[in-house]
Amino acid sequence: MRSAILRSARHLEREHWTLLLLLGAASFFEGYDLNIVIVALPQLRDTFHLSQASGSLWISVLYLGAIPAIFVSRRADRFGRRRLLLVSITGYTIATAATALAPTIGSFAACQFVARLFLGAETALVWTMVAEELPAPARGFGFGWLATQSALGTGWSAILYGTILVPLGLSWRVLYAAAIPVLVVVALLRRRLPETRRFVAAAERGDLAARWHEILRPPHRRRLIAVCAMTVLAYLATQAHIFVVDFMQTQRHMSASVANLLLVAAGAVAIPVLLFAGSLSDHFGRKRVAITFFLISVVGPLCFFFLARGALGLFAALAVVYIGDFGAWPTGNAFGSEVFPTSLRAVGAASTAVAKSVGQFLSFVLAAAFIDLTGSLPVAVAILTLGPVTAAVVIAFGLPETGGRELEAIAGDGAAGAMMGVLPPPG
Repeated sequence: MRSAILRSARHLEREHWTLLLLLGAASFFEGYDLNIVIVALPQLRDTFHLSQASGSLWISVLYLGAIPAIFVSRRADRFGRRRLLLVSITGYTIATAATALAPTIGSFAACQFVARLFLGAETALVWTMVAEELPAPARGFGFGWLATQSALGTGWSAILYGTILVPLGLSWRVLYAAAIPVLVVVALLRRRLPETRRFVAAAERGDLAARWHEILRPPHRRRLIAVCAMTVLAYLATQAHIFVVDFMQTQRHMSASVANLLLVAAGAVAIPVLLFAGSLSDHFGRKRVAITFFLISVVGPLCFFFLARGALGLFAALAVVYIGDFGAWPTGNAFGSEVFPTSLRAVGAASTAVAKSVGQFLSFVLAAAFIDLTGSLPVAVAILTLGPVTAAVVIAFGLPETGGRELEAIAGDGAAGAMMGVLPPPG
């Protein structure tokens, strides 16, 4: 594992590390914000008097917020990645702080809808910037780095909830109010973050797409369909991951603190997989590595919801859940940032974010229906795990190999002269 990471990291220069540190900070808070609803779900359901089925339906609304993100990201293909990233981080910080004051489930959902709009744009843009700035042999490492920082943010929200808020009897609202310091990141990005060289070169050549819907025309349309289909299918299992803490408390009779600490511990064990999988895909290909981890991501939930008993068993099953998820994350999501040309890369990445939200939305809607139909959360989970299996098939037959290849060679970008080898050095 260590050797694969080092092989990719040795291709990075000081400017690349600065970029990764800045964008990693944005990804950390993105993971923090998105995970609050998971760790605080039992308390949220109690505050707003929601059953598991109704809670699943309300949460599904939140994930639709990323759909309008495609319009924000489209502006990044016209006016630059940096400017729209700053707008996105500011927007989701304000919306997250407003969530802390939500008096009803409707207002809570509205605030989080807006927050996730900007989070979707922010995620698309940081992945786009890493794709455009890092050398081909290290792009997978960069994607793994972003996913690692997001995962650490996820763990931080669980730690705060399980070790501070619950023992002190504090409300879930504190977690949302705690997002306000993210504005410090905006100040750092404004001073230190440059525009990507690929975007600058494309703008100088006049190669920017006049209309966003050019991505719907050949040769981009087929890849867009494949990437979006893969993403929707992959995220049909989301509901299972959101309800793990709730399941441990209501079905396995764990306390809130123990359930959240098990979640953090299992995630901590799996976090190195994020960098490892990304780096491994730089050398053995995105497709092979992504398919392997998608299949592992199916085994984990089935073990957790059907077989695991006691703290040790639940921890082990959760570790498998996260190993599969964490390995598939940087490798599967990479396709949305790699298979489109510079003129459409941000909107392509945002399309992936939209597809992710559609998959998550369908996961909750379908889970609610399956829970009502079968009376069993585990049975609903088992049905939904067919999604990632089908996603692996789409990757195998519908997408090109991107690992270790220059973006221009992958996307058929007309700007062959703007290859990274002839662009000026970063910074």
